[in-house]
Amino acid sequence: MTAYLAAFLIVAAVALFVAAPLTEGFLRGRRSANLELIRLQHARELALQGLRELEFDHEMGKLDASDYNGLKANLENHALAAMRGLEQLSQSTRPTLVRLASIRSGGAPQPQSNPRPFNFCPQCGSRVAAAHRFCPGCGTALVTITRGRAQA
Repeated sequence: MTAYLAAFLIVAAVALFVAAPLTEGFLRGRRSANLELIRLQHARELALQGLRELEFDHEMGKLDASDYNGLKANLENHALAAMRGLEQLSQSTRPTLVRLASIRSGGAPQPQSNPRPFNFCPQCGSRVAAAHRFCPGCGTALVTITRGRAQA
């Protein structure tokens, strides 16, 4: 009896091992979107960190104006390309989320009449809503406070 059980377990293990690559096709779409999101976020963070360091080096006098302008333009292009890619990726996943929400609520999908405007944090590049006063990523104040309001 134990010989049959051991043989069955070995056959089941081999079958699972052989079938494992077949399941990648079902998960590939979700996995590639996640990898693309991670890649774009990493590219954005690298470009923004490079801009911060470039600004620091320029203010310390390590770079002259022509080098600074050339490097800054290159890093800004990289950051903007990554941000555009993130925006396109979020736009491609948004209709699915709207459809799922409408299915759960039991109604037909309703188009959003007035989407909330979004901006990006000038410090870290995180996406922030227009109503936010502080960046959720780094905590930078997004609303400048005048002296009159600060003392009042």
